[in-house]
Amino acid sequence: MNDLLSRNKKADYIIITPVKNEEKFIKYTLDSVSNQENKPVQWIIVNDGSSDNTESIIDHHAKDFPWIKKVNLENQGFRAGVGPAAAFNKGLRYIDCDYDYIVNLDGDVSFAADYFSGLFKEFDKDSKLGVVSGKSYYLVKGRKELYRCADDSTMGPSKVYRKQCFLDIGGCLDENVWWDMLDDLRAQKNGWTTRSFKDIHFIHHKRIGWCQGNALKVYYGEGRVAYEFGYHPLFACVRSVYRMLDKPYILGSLSYMAGFIHAAITKRPRLIEPEMMVFLRKRQMRKISALLKGRKN
Repeated sequence: MNDLLSRNKKADYIIITPVKNEEKFIKYTLDSVSNQENKPVQWIIVNDGSSDNTESIIDHHAKDFPWIKKVNLENQGFRAGVGPAAAFNKGLRYIDCDYDYIVNLDGDVSFAADYFSGLFKEFDKDSKLGVVSGKSYYLVKGRKELYRCADDSTMGPSKVYRKQCFLDIGGCLDENVWWDMLDDLRAQKNGWTTRSFKDIHFIHHKRIGWCQGNALKVYYGEGRVAYEFGYHPLFACVRSVYRMLDKPYILGSLSYMAGFIHAAITKRPRLIEPEMMVFLRKRQMRKISALLKGRKN
């Protein structure tokens, strides 16, 4: 009976959205959240020193929704990956109600009215499910294009954490360029499962990482960070081959490996602690073994 009641109860959730100069896309996110079947109990939008019209767009929209709270920060400059995580952590200070789930949501995404309801139903099915997201799509010349990721990986622009899982991984985000991979890894190490669902998706209007430069620079940077993050060299090679599925195909793959190899030669510092790197590499080798045996993940 208690199980049935918990399934019928609407989930209480909080969203924290770090934004910086999102005047082109923030309205998509504002409308998407406001139109949810199950609305959040609080939405904290952290304006990280925007110099465009982002703040005025938020203010205009928030007048009709008392559960939206805007927080202004001073401009810290561009900090790839680290900036949004730091802004999210500052937003945690302004939570003033209880919740079942906490969401990290970018300010340049859009999704259907049942997006969060669909994810909460997945949580109901599995008590060990700790972090979830939908799959991410981009609009390329008016056509939706999938951002490929493993089913046990969640997407940084729209992550939902079960409260206990969030507390287990530290109750905040690592202010690290790959925070969105590290929190999945920490959750898995603590016995939680992580998942992205292909039948629940969102559109990311600004492609991940591409604000940092052209495609080859982005892939080179990914390869460098893969080394810093402790990727097993064999897994990095597999990842490089996987990159050939996306433009610029072979050049992108070669750029990825060039970044990884250069980081190894120059002995770039690692971004994670040794025990986490061991855990990561074991998971990566299991994935390669499963791939060779024809199984997913």
